[in-house]
Amino acid sequence: MFYFKTFILLSLISIQVNAQKSVLSGKAADYKTKEITFYTIPDPVLRQKLELASTKIAIDGTFSVALPISQTIEIYTDLEKYCGTMVVEPGENYTITLPPFSLRTSNEAHSSYFKPAPFWLGLPAGDNNDLNFAVRSFVVDFNSETVKNTVSIYQKQSKEVVNEIIGRLEAKYLANKNEYFKTLKNYYFAELEYAVNQRTPEFVIKKYFATEPVQLHHPIYQRAFETIFSDFLRKQSQDIQNREIVHLTNSGNYLKLVSLFESRGYKKEFAELVVLKGLNDGYYSNTFAKEGVMKAIEMAQTATISAILQPIAHQVKRKLSLLAVGGKAPELRLSNLKKSQVTLDQYRGKFIYLSFFNSKSSDCRAELDSIVSIEKRLRQVLTVVSVALDDDFDAAVKLWNSKGYKWELLNGSKQKQLIINYNASITPAFYLIDPDGALKLSQAPSPSHGLEPLFLKMFRDYNFKRQRN
Repeated sequence: MFYFKTFILLSLISIQVNAQKSVLSGKAADYKTKEITFYTIPDPVLRQKLELASTKIAIDGTFSVALPISQTIEIYTDLEKYCGTMVVEPGENYTITLPPFSLRTSNEAHSSYFKPAPFWLGLPAGDNNDLNFAVRSFVVDFNSETVKNTVSIYQKQSKEVVNEIIGRLEAKYLANKNEYFKTLKNYYFAELEYAVNQRTPEFVIKKYFATEPVQLHHPIYQRAFETIFSDFLRKQSQDIQNREIVHLTNSGNYLKLVSLFESRGYKKEFAELVVLKGLNDGYYSNTFAKEGVMKAIEMAQTATISAILQPIAHQVKRKLSLLAVGGKAPELRLSNLKKSQVTLDQYRGKFIYLSFFNSKSSDCRAELDSIVSIEKRLRQVLTVVSVALDDDFDAAVKLWNSKGYKWELLNGSKQKQLIINYNASITPAFYLIDPDGALKLSQAPSPSHGLEPLFLKMFRDYNFKRQRN
């Protein structure tokens, strides 16, 4: 936990150095008494939410919140069916309007496929010079151009049509010299050029990325970078001319990986960003040895030259090691039905089948029912613990009482850090923890998808190994 807080602090520092207060205020009567949180996405490698500030809407619907930021960034707020967004400049004050409150359905709330609809936060008092209006105008024009030319761009891959679109948009927005806006425009164009140059991506990479400043916090830079460099190390290694990438990664040689991309004309900072992204994405592939990836990331923690990339190297290491098989299971301290505090250490010496669920989810309820027979048969050798992530723990208690489940129920309501630590934003989620407190299966199969035979084999192997030692 100390490491996580340290690295989040590093990300916050990178945003808040020389920070100025930007104040958002407004009135939203249908959100009264609700808490809303504003966040940003600080980098294109992990793309994790970084909370900036929260505020509770007053009973009369008014709200005001100050965001400490040092550079122009895009911020977001999750509002059930909507994701509100806007661009915020340091030291500026904004009066905003929120979308009408619309509660997600139970299926939407627990579906991995549901994505809140993007919503540009209203700016009723903004003047025409506000950066948000320029951004929104450009996005509308860009989308209009691409829709009208979909066949030419995405089927015929016409470079001529793409150049014509870029020319028209450049001419229309030539007068806007705002740096944030120019970067936004540039990387929209990068995405467009990539669409017609996917067979020769190096053309786009050299034009827009290789020697240009890294723009970690810019959302369109992030999106274009993700489009081009997702799983980049693995994809590059498939080319017979790049087979050394596999050797360098498996041997954990971060510095030589960076040098490889520098030899292609990438500036060092950008080469480091590409390698960090590639290591993060490649960890779960079958191409690279996990031990080699982790060794390379450990080297990156001290060898990375760029100050803005060092926190990312630390966070990638933490993320990949946190739920790695063989690593210590993340700590938890939660209340049970008797309101007693429970920790994993209390079960030391036993195998634990740890599940995360939401009682509103039909999938979760079905899997809880599937646990019943397994728990009854294996309770001498397997301890089942379930963590309810319901906003209202009483709903889970009611389910427990009506079903008569016999195993431990813990209250995980509003435990944001726990959800992050166990990657449990989508439920149900399951983990098997061995008697030494280490993760044995991460994630584990659900009870209805082969848990029992796999556990019994692991149980026998674990005991056989102990007897031999």
